[in-house]
Amino acid sequence: MKRTNVYLDDDQLRALKHIAVEEGLSFTELVRRTLSALVEGYRKEGLPPWEDRLDNLVTQVRERSAPYGAKETEEDITAASAEVRSGRKNASCRH
Repeated sequence: MKRTNVYLDDDQLRALKHIAVEEGLSFTELVRRTLSALVEGYRKEGLPPWEDRLDNLVTQVRERSAPYGAKETEEDITAASAEVRSGRKNASCRH
C-alpha cells in the first residue's frame, strides 16, 4: 500500500467524515472503499484500459490532422515555438 495526499475542500472533508462516522469506518477506510467501488465500476462497464484510450485519442488527432502534411505541421510548430520564445524574451525585458 502506498501513501498519498489528496486535497479536499472543507465541505467535502466534512461530508466524508460524517459518512465515515455513520458507516462506522475510519475516514481512510471510507476513502479506500469509495475509490475501490469507483475503479470496480469502470471495470464492470467495460471501459478500455488507459493505454487503449490513449491509442484512440492519438488516432483521432491523426485523423483530424490528416489534411495537413508533416511539413505544414512542423512549420506550424516551429512558428508557434518562435512566437512563445519571442513573448518570453519581451516579457523578461520589461522587468
